[in-house]
Amino acid sequence: MVTEFHYPQCNLCMVVGNRLEWIDWMKSLGIYLIVLGHFYSVGEKFIYIFHVPLFFLISGILSKREEDDSIFWKKIWYNLAVPMLIMATLNFILYCILQIWCGSFHFSDLYWFIRNILFGMVSGYGNLWFVYTLILLKISFQYCKSILLFCFLFVLMLALAYIYNNSDVSTCPFFLKEPNAVVNVCTAFPFFAFGVFLHDYRTIINGWNHRKMLFFIIICGLLLVSICYYYNGSAGLYRCNYGSNIFLFLIGGVAGSMMIFAASKIIGHAPQTVTIISQGTIIVLGFHKLFVELFRVFFPASYLDIIFAALIVIIFIPVIVAIEKFFPLMAGKYRLK
Repeated sequence: MVTEFHYPQCNLCMVVGNRLEWIDWMKSLGIYLIVLGHFYSVGEKFIYIFHVPLFFLISGILSKREEDDSIFWKKIWYNLAVPMLIMATLNFILYCILQIWCGSFHFSDLYWFIRNILFGMVSGYGNLWFVYTLILLKISFQYCKSILLFCFLFVLMLALAYIYNNSDVSTCPFFLKEPNAVVNVCTAFPFFAFGVFLHDYRTIINGWNHRKMLFFIIICGLLLVSICYYYNGSAGLYRCNYGSNIFLFLIGGVAGSMMIFAASKIIGHAPQTVTIISQGTIIVLGFHKLFVELFRVFFPASYLDIIFAALIVIIFIPVIVAIEKFFPLMAGKYRLK
């Protein structure tokens, strides 16, 4: 007989206004690394080892199965799908305006955009491919009724990732050979699953503040990520690519995530600005490349990108507040009454 896969809710009322502040810091530091990584200069390949796995791990920690499937689908639609589609469309409209301005717009671009959106292509969603993949991960989690099935999916996804990375996909359909959010589920699932298994321990983790151990985790994390960076080569989760070795890919992603977790615990209290950034990471994810490209017009690649990335995240604070107030659909805040 297969055991039901239950996740009892943690009593978070005892945790700083129902929020886990180390999660806010993890998301804020994570989105900063996303922005910095997209400058393609300072530590880009090092950052790519763990910055996206970090967000899938956090998503797993925060996920829980809904007893009512209708509630689950409303959350998926209004909190993830709608913001994703709105921002992808706005980015495409801006692209069209720039193409018209340059005199190189073609109506076929609209066809390719619709096709890419329907098939979950990274070329259609841009950085929002993460949200598409996360939707699929949450659906798989919602309908996994047993821990055995969930573990089976874990092994299956690793096997599919291995097969994909060691096969010639040049003759495959476009949705397999081009970067695709559906295919990316294979490399994202292990990190999401690790977060899911940490879900029930959130309050325990919240109360754990052994500073010497936290510093030790940071040092070990840096060492492991460095080893994986040296031996595993380039990895890109956005194209379902784990580098040279799938196990080094997993180790690097988890080690880097634990490093950010330890740093977040050491920092401690999360001010309101950090909470705002944490709540609006999907907005930063959707639009930050516009600011990155603007900075790059005026400044060449340099170590100043570390500062520029921080400035972009700070710029988004009032943007997030404004969107949550005047256009909540884009922030994923809409709720059916």
